[in-house]
Amino acid sequence: MLTRDRLVAMVASLAHDHWRGEWRRQKGEKPRIMKTTDAAWIAARGGATGLDIAATPYDGLPADWQRENKLAAAVAVDQILLSIMSDTPLQDYFGFVERAAAVVHAKWVERNDSWCNEELKKPYDELPEGEKEKDRLFVRQVIEVLRQNI
Repeated sequence: MLTRDRLVAMVASLAHDHWRGEWRRQKGEKPRIMKTTDAAWIAARGGATGLDIAATPYDGLPADWQRENKLAAAVAVDQILLSIMSDTPLQDYFGFVERAAAVVHAKWVERNDSWCNEELKKPYDELPEGEKEKDRLFVRQVIEVLRQNI
């Protein structure tokens, strides 16, 4: 049975895989070294605090690097579930994806307002297409996982 939590985890993982693919396409094998504060992850790796997130599958990421994908996936999943529960037809696929992606973006800004640049704080409709696509990805991934599992 596909639970909400399982759906969120699947979408978060798929989104990370997509990002990794884009990174490789644009940068080749160049590493993307980031620091973690996940104490359990650090302890399991003998005190290492850095990792190459471009070479690491989602399940191997520390919790702090899984967090944002998990939160964005949860927003996208909830938008789909709200639509299903309210019996809102999804006949306008592209319109729905845009509306749900706008919510994904708004929630991202709420979570990251303290550090993100002014360009990313703009309303969804004012974002460049590349930034909009990051939000759309989560919504489309939820729809695709549901299609494959229903």
